[in-house]
Amino acid sequence: MAITLIQLQYFDALATHRHFGRAAKACGVSQPTLSAQIQKLEEELQGSLVDRRSQPVQLTQLGTQILPYAQRTLGAAQSIAEVGQTFHKPLEGSLRVGVIPTIAPYLIPRFAPELLRRFPRLRLELEEATTEQLVERLESDRLDAAILAVPLAASHFVLEPLYREPFLAYLPEGHAKSNDLFLTASELKSESILLLPEGHCFRDQVVQLCGVERGADRIALSVGQFETLVRLADEGLGMTLLPQLAVSELSPVRQKRMKPISEPRPVRQVALLALPGHRRLGMVEALARIIRASVPEVLRVERSDDHVVSAAR
Repeated sequence: MAITLIQLQYFDALATHRHFGRAAKACGVSQPTLSAQIQKLEEELQGSLVDRRSQPVQLTQLGTQILPYAQRTLGAAQSIAEVGQTFHKPLEGSLRVGVIPTIAPYLIPRFAPELLRRFPRLRLELEEATTEQLVERLESDRLDAAILAVPLAASHFVLEPLYREPFLAYLPEGHAKSNDLFLTASELKSESILLLPEGHCFRDQVVQLCGVERGADRIALSVGQFETLVRLADEGLGMTLLPQLAVSELSPVRQKRMKPISEPRPVRQVALLALPGHRRLGMVEALARIIRASVPEVLRVERSDDHVVSAAR
């Protein structure tokens, strides 16, 4: 069978425009040329793909069945071409990266300027969404990579470890434990903790750490930003927990109100994920190296005595 990509391209255009003239114009060829290639494709498949008597042109039952296969074949061919381009020029073109909200505002400003400075022909497209949404977009090829807290339930991704950051407790001024050098996990269980809303994996991690069920009476509020949690804590509504990079963005006065948590320290592991064999893997690996270099060196050091809190979503 001698089916060509040109034939599939013309058939896809005809299915889109439902008109031979418009499809030919979209493909940059004459209408007779397009018609001849469609006819050759039909001969190979031994059946009509379109009803030429109808206006607009309608797909036949065979054409309807063939179309998704044609589109997938064209997509695969495009991916092959992009792999070749990426191999020779791995840091040009677009790179679509998703980031969860509890990481994005603290990590992106660290790595994005250096990435774009070093690779001026690279276009970085950033998208912020929950873990669940990012995983779905990775699997549907709407993203090339995603920066997430791991481990995940899904294990079929290529994973580039980036850094591990501890959780610290933020206590409002005058809190009963303000003079303590650190807090223990058992002490956290008796505190009122301000949390991010449902859908944030950091919320799930904190709930897991504190050993309580969602909706327990001592969980006072759910709001969407770490900055808001800190301000509410300052108003005496409870304490909150923050990841290390978020702490570095606080004012010096607020940083003094942070308390480490005793061993085994709760930490989250952050990684860059992509699908195996993805055409942008060269870019993803380069991005991982730049991200690792952008965070404090202490966060890049793995320590076996740290307790990694699993990401629920």
